[in-house]
Amino acid sequence: MSHVSLDHLKRLSARDAWSNEATDFTPWLAREENFTVLAEALHFIDAEVEGTEHSVGNFSADIIARDRDGFILVENQLEQTDHTHLGQILTYLAGLDGSVKVVWVSTKVREEHRAAVDWLNAHTPDDFSFFAVELELFQIGSSPAAPHFHVVAKPNEWSRHVTQRARRLSETAMSDRQQRYMEFWGAFGDFLAEKDPSYSRRTPSKDYWWSFGIGRSGYSLNLSAGGRDHWISASIVCSNDGEKIVFDHFLSQRSEIEKEMGEELTWRRLEEYIAWDINLTWKGADPMDTERWPEYFRWYWEKMQKLRAAFSQRIRSLDIDQLREASASNDVGNPT
Repeated sequence: MSHVSLDHLKRLSARDAWSNEATDFTPWLAREENFTVLAEALHFIDAEVEGTEHSVGNFSADIIARDRDGFILVENQLEQTDHTHLGQILTYLAGLDGSVKVVWVSTKVREEHRAAVDWLNAHTPDDFSFFAVELELFQIGSSPAAPHFHVVAKPNEWSRHVTQRARRLSETAMSDRQQRYMEFWGAFGDFLAEKDPSYSRRTPSKDYWWSFGIGRSGYSLNLSAGGRDHWISASIVCSNDGEKIVFDHFLSQRSEIEKEMGEELTWRRLEEYIAWDINLTWKGADPMDTERWPEYFRWYWEKMQKLRAAFSQRIRSLDIDQLREASASNDVGNPT
């Protein structure tokens, strides 16, 4: 019988690999190949780093990233958690809009801070999610050291789901139509959770639309449902482009984008507003017809995938200043 040569797994100190948090560990974690390991441990999909030492108020967040839902804020410690960093994390939240995931990475999460993260997940709005992660470093024999991210606290989706149901029952002031929209979007949320494990449950909208992150502040992927006029739509929406610079930039790529999607889009410049949208619409679809919900949900899912594939990277890579300069140059070269 042959014998397999085995060695022992040794735990190392994080300081053996990174002597300084700001100049060694944060730049290392911000590199794509390393941040991907952390994102996979947390089940974040399409997460990309946008910057390090990002100014938020009087503090600087170690890493700012984005995924499908919105911002990811990472705070690092090459030591056990402390009250100072907990306070900084709470301060950062006031400086960020939309959906935010907060990831607190340390070498040891103290029990009181684990409890604090659990409390934040249970009592803050559903757009906020908090994670506590312990950084571990291992080595076998003389092999290179290998980091491991151990998630010790995360949102309890079941308790959040129960809380959402309780909130819906307490919404006595809602109209019948708002209640029907909540039921419609709630059922779609259940469908989405089955299709996409990365989807974080949140309170369904009581309006005729529901917004999802697309990778950049000011832009969203919106799903809408017209209960009176019988239609449903999926659209890319920009809420702050009064000069229509970005809209015109995308419009110049219309043929390429529609070829990628395999269908024509409706392009609405909305001259009188600072917003615009690019959408796909199914006319004649009645969102109040519960028997056809599965059919509508499958349509939403298909269009969401197509719109993300066509626009997500384009939106993330936008250089607004460069587009504005190009637009100004064109205006000079083509006076009216």
